[in-house]
Order: sequence, then C-alpha cells, then structure tokens
Amino acid sequence: MKRLFDEGKKYLTLQIDYAKLTATEKLSVILGMSVLFIIILVLAVGAGIYLSFALVYLLEPLVGIVGSYALLGALFLLLIALVVIFKQRLILAPITRFISRVLLDSDNDSKPQ
Repeated sequence: MKRLFDEGKKYLTLQIDYAKLTATEKLSVILGMSVLFIIILVLAVGAGIYLSFALVYLLEPLVGIVGSYALLGALFLLLIALVVIFKQRLILAPITRFISRVLLDSDNDSKPQ
C-alpha cells in the first residue's frame, strides 16, 4: 500500500513538472513572438517615416509642400480607416489563431526540433 502511495505521489510530481515545462515552453514562444513583433513594428515605423518624407519631397513639385503634406495626411487617414474597418480580419483573427495554436497544441503533434 505504501509503495502504491509513493508511486502515485511520484506520478503526480512528474505530471506537475511536465505541466510547468509545457507552460514555460508555450509562454516562451508567445513572448518571443511578441518581442519579434515589437522589433519589426519599431523598424517599420522608422522606415515609414523616411518613406513618408521621400513621398512628400516627390510630390512637392506637383502640388507644393503644403499640398504634399495634406495628401500624405489623407493617405494615412485612409490607411487608419481601412485598419479599423478590417481589424477583425487583419489583427484579431491572426492573433487569436496564433495564441490558440500555441496554447492548444497537443504535444503528440509537435515536431522534434
């Protein structure tokens, strides 16, 4: 009876350790992707700023400096409106798919790395 109790206790301890390792792995994947997304976002914002100024100077001979800034502002407002309109398809659905894939992934289906 004592041996059965010890084996059950050992089994529960192993299951708890396995759950901790699995949670750590999944949290690492989510945090890693979050850091990667933040780095890409910062670099994209920097590139967007430079490209915006290049577009302003490109349009300046055609519509003047004020007109080119106004056109660029209208373009950004249009982009914001499109992101808001399609936020489910562009933002929420991919994030939900990624997190559910990471959290609900069965360990039997995972590929060895």
